[in-house]
Amino acid sequence: MTIRVVVVDDHALVRQSIVKAVASEPGMQVVAEAGDGLTALKLVATHEPDLVVLDIAMPGKDGLAVAEQLRADHPATSVLFLSMHDDDASLQRAVALGARGFVSKSASVDELLDALRAMRDGGSYLSSGVATRVMDIAAGRSTSSDLGLTAREREILTLLTKGRRPGDIADHLFLSVKTVKNHLTSIYQKLGVETGAQAVAEAYRLGIAQRG
Repeated sequence: MTIRVVVVDDHALVRQSIVKAVASEPGMQVVAEAGDGLTALKLVATHEPDLVVLDIAMPGKDGLAVAEQLRADHPATSVLFLSMHDDDASLQRAVALGARGFVSKSASVDELLDALRAMRDGGSYLSSGVATRVMDIAAGRSTSSDLGLTAREREILTLLTKGRRPGDIADHLFLSVKTVKNHLTSIYQKLGVETGAQAVAEAYRLGIAQRG
């Protein structure tokens, strides 16, 4: 199955680099690109992509506002933020809006490809620097509650916080991918979240996962 992608960034050279990276990945096709938020929303309505690679700071309508509207109007479309804006407020809002990935523009092309592969395979991705920021944000708000997670679910959640995809987790724990996905569904329900990125943030907030 081909994953249809819309790339959104107001800097043409950056956008072209992202398009090239996405196009190089098997099973992915760039169906449109935009340089501002309003155009992005029109293109998503037209092409109904599976994934939007989205910058935050853009003219007209910023990426966070675009993601909020996508969540309301196109809930099946996943969002991967690729942005220099990885401040605490932006990270918190991005995760709250259901973004399945967040990669800093300072990351390498290889890391962007890792994020694309994770999302192509149904997972989530937080780049290493972003994951550290999420841990720092959550550090002062942890609680001992684990919301009834089983030992296996805590184990899978911990692997998820390390950037592991469902297939990787299955191999590591000698489980089927279907079993891992069933566990993830249960984890999301117990944590009250909808995506892997939200689950990672909640794991750090609750103190279920620890730094290092």
